[in-house]
Amino acid sequence: MAEVVKKLGLPPQDGFLYFVEKDGTVWKHQGGKKTIISKAKVEREEGYLYFIDLNGDLAKKANPQQRDSETNKLYKPGTQIER
Repeated sequence: MAEVVKKLGLPPQDGFLYFVEKDGTVWKHQGGKKTIISKAKVEREEGYLYFIDLNGDLAKKANPQQRDSETNKLYKPGTQIER
């Protein structure tokens, strides 16, 4: 389940890629042109994926591909296959 981090209310638009920069600002990208959407910086947490949800808000969800070091030892590198 995703948790809303910031209410943006972006309208659904085809052809745009929305992303969060390392500094926490939200941008949209289309055809080689970047435009800032939100200058308010969001503090990003390690181990989460940040995305624009269906309501046009910034949300975060735990990243299933990042594991702790003990669990990571049980799997082959870069896979979900047990050793």
